[in-house]
Amino acid sequence: MIKLRILAENYKKKFSEIGIKNASHEVNWIIEEASDIFLGKKISLFKDQLTKKDIENITFCLDKRLERVPISRIFQKSYFRNLELFLCNHNFIPRIDSEFLIDVLFKKKIVLNNVLELGTGSGAIIISLLKETLNIRAIATDISYEAIYMAKKNAIINGVENKVQFICCNWLDSFVNLDFDLIIANPPYIKSEDIYELEPEVKNYDPIIALDGGFDGLDVYRNICVAIKEKRKKKIAVLFEIGYDQA
Repeated sequence: MIKLRILAENYKKKFSEIGIKNASHEVNWIIEEASDIFLGKKISLFKDQLTKKDIENITFCLDKRLERVPISRIFQKSYFRNLELFLCNHNFIPRIDSEFLIDVLFKKKIVLNNVLELGTGSGAIIISLLKETLNIRAIATDISYEAIYMAKKNAIINGVENKVQFICCNWLDSFVNLDFDLIIANPPYIKSEDIYELEPEVKNYDPIIALDGGFDGLDVYRNICVAIKEKRKKKIAVLFEIGYDQA
């Protein structure tokens, strides 16, 4: 039977050849997820015998990655701050960049009681906020029923289901009045003409509706801001993630 070390080295080389960055890390990650073993950084010291089924499953997942399927899509789960989140194909894969939104809130020391998240996707941002902050109630929206289903599932798994209500709607369309301390969102902000230039892992596997921000990438931001101005009952803090060149 092929040794795990040899299998890993072969795929690290294949990953590098097609331009996958951090090939060594990704191969080890896939092996760990596919076989439920922990390698750390010492795969050369791994001596346990893997079954034929283990090797077949590992190889299948590694081959999927060679097709540029993101690891989060292969296993339909992702990690965000201290959370493990399950995904479906209608969820935008959470990015480490978005974790900064939570850090900003803590740094600014904004007093929060009622929070609204728009376009929750997997629920990563709002669930993280609820897990790390006491006495907050939240509403989270998404236009996709499938995304909302998974976000609810993730809220239950992470023990915050009693602190958040999920609503399926398009941004602020279901709200007449806004009475929140904070509105937080990571809207689509990529220019329509730039979508085709994205990495295959993004343009082929993230929902286009979560990527395409229109002509200049800011269509949704304008729509949200106009709606907030029309519907707010008090002063509201608004926190968006934006593109690196859109400040």
